[in-house]
Amino acid sequence: MGPFTLDHLPSEIILQCCKYFDDYIILSTLRPVCRSWCYATEIKIPTGTMAGLPPALWEKILSYNMDYRTFHAISQTCSSLRSLTKTSRISRVQDSAYRLPALAAPVCPAMTTKVVQHLAFESICCRIETGSLIYHKSGNCCPNDVLSFPVAEENATNPPVSKILVKFSSKYGVSLRPVLIDRPRRESEGGVTVGDVYKAIQRLFAEPLSQKQIVAMKQIRDWEARKHEAAKQSLARIEQLGAIGVRTATTSPTTPARGPSPEQGPEKEPVIEHDDAIIYLDYPFEADALPHTHNTVRRQREFLHDFPYVYASVHVGAVVNSVQIFNLTYH
Repeated sequence: MGPFTLDHLPSEIILQCCKYFDDYIILSTLRPVCRSWCYATEIKIPTGTMAGLPPALWEKILSYNMDYRTFHAISQTCSSLRSLTKTSRISRVQDSAYRLPALAAPVCPAMTTKVVQHLAFESICCRIETGSLIYHKSGNCCPNDVLSFPVAEENATNPPVSKILVKFSSKYGVSLRPVLIDRPRRESEGGVTVGDVYKAIQRLFAEPLSQKQIVAMKQIRDWEARKHEAAKQSLARIEQLGAIGVRTATTSPTTPARGPSPEQGPEKEPVIEHDDAIIYLDYPFEADALPHTHNTVRRQREFLHDFPYVYASVHVGAVVNSVQIFNLTYH
């Protein structure tokens, strides 16, 4: 018996295999395999078309410069078009779908073209308190499902980049350690994905505090406590002066009124030494990202305890040392 090849498969088995694929994969990938597969796919799809048009014509239609929303709406009409947007090798189709391979983009995109962030970042943000991802425009909370959506596999930027640093914009004296996403450039793969960025956001807020951060947090809290106590004492002095004024109005004008000692100036804010060391997304992360009653690990989000119910969203920033910056801001 000679060597077994795909030509020896009976049409019945090939047709059974075709049941697991949509029309686009059958016509574009399975049909060119060999003559036997070509005959079998003609039995499955006699017209050789999907949704009334050949795959090559669909690729021409989708290769026209159209915005992402229109492109995405077309891709959702059937499984074949959805498969086309994911597997097409046409660069314009890949560009519109945010699936351009990393090697097709320049090493330093800021020097040649403007980097545009994925439109998903306009609709999804992170709830700082729980580290969960939500659709803030619709109000639907989906902390576990966002990263399983197809959009999570698409490039975070156009053109794609292989390194993104997710930073929290320093605010209210707070500085959090940034998270670096570093993806090696491979020929067939894209750059940093939308899912990578949101994993980095979750890790940024859920990362355990370093020793330097613990010291900084104690200094901030102690200073806030002293400010609060000084404000209480100042209010007590004002009330005491008012009471003294009432008493002196009923006494002799020659009797000097003894008030409290002069008020001291406000305490200056201490110089806090924050830990700005980079967190690498691919490094092991043992602590659970979500808060639990048994979890006593202190997190970076504790710096923001005065703003527990606010959301953070990302905005593309500058390129520093060939690393694309994504700035996290309050929503």
